[in-house]
Amino acid sequence: MSYFSSTSQTQVSHARSRDRQLGVRYTAISAALATLGFVGAATDASAGGIPFAGNRPQSFQFSTDFKDPYDSFGQEAEWNNDRKVFDSSGKKAAGTGGDTFVGLSSRLHYFKLDALPNWGFVVSATVPEIRVQGPGFSASGIGDPLVGGLAWTNPAPNTTVGMQAYVQAPIGASQVSTNTWSFWPSVFVNQWMGNVNLDLLIGGILRGTTHKTGVDDLAPGNTTHANLRLGYSISPPSDPFAIPFVSMDYQKTTRTVDKLTRVEIGGSDSRELALGAGVLFQLKPGMTSIWRQQKTYDQLSVHYAKSVNGKNTSLTDGLFVQYWHYW
Repeated sequence: MSYFSSTSQTQVSHARSRDRQLGVRYTAISAALATLGFVGAATDASAGGIPFAGNRPQSFQFSTDFKDPYDSFGQEAEWNNDRKVFDSSGKKAAGTGGDTFVGLSSRLHYFKLDALPNWGFVVSATVPEIRVQGPGFSASGIGDPLVGGLAWTNPAPNTTVGMQAYVQAPIGASQVSTNTWSFWPSVFVNQWMGNVNLDLLIGGILRGTTHKTGVDDLAPGNTTHANLRLGYSISPPSDPFAIPFVSMDYQKTTRTVDKLTRVEIGGSDSRELALGAGVLFQLKPGMTSIWRQQKTYDQLSVHYAKSVNGKNTSLTDGLFVQYWHYW
């Protein structure tokens, strides 16, 4: 799952011109904050700023075929090479020359309501750990947490549809906080078609005002995103073990406005398309059906993604690793 998109590079640059106490190169901090993205059943992130870029197949495969509440814990580790950026014309240019590292620790609780027997629910909290470093700069700390949940139903066998919503609270460490309240709504579908699993998320990020001492308040642009995973189960889907997959992630963010001067900040709008490939392992496949006892298995996924097109953003060029335990 990817975590929290934040201020764009130009946005941070605008702040830096009036605030010399950032302590690191503004482009590095921008890349670190943009790298994050989160998912209910799995985590996600991308240093190119694509939300939920760490997703895997079955990210949104849920069943309502359970009675007792259960839980899961997920840990994601992400690394991105920040050597290149897309400029305002969409051409590749030199980036910070550093690296971004992100950890995402997620705790989820699954439950049902007697009044809605055909629906399942999750409440969750995710805490990011961020580190950016390169020639002459470094920054690290606990980032802004993401709190919320999701709801789903199974309209047909092997099909999950639902919605999720999260709030990002700007209470992280000063070096890596977004300084912005954000709301993350999205809808999702997961479908098995024989041995093929399709996992699709479509959503957005609605941002409030960015407040930072000594800097004009900003009205950051909002983001729309789409995240597609297409996997193939080597073993029968009723008893999955290894699922190789391909990924496609896209984001588009509108321009930021200085709330004091009412001037749009040039280069603050961005877009990016990234493609990737990886494999998902079910370490304890469970019982005889993908819908039964799904809390009894662990999952490990590894995938690599790289940008193929973009504008005003650092390139995604990194590795995503997730581990999930259900009990």
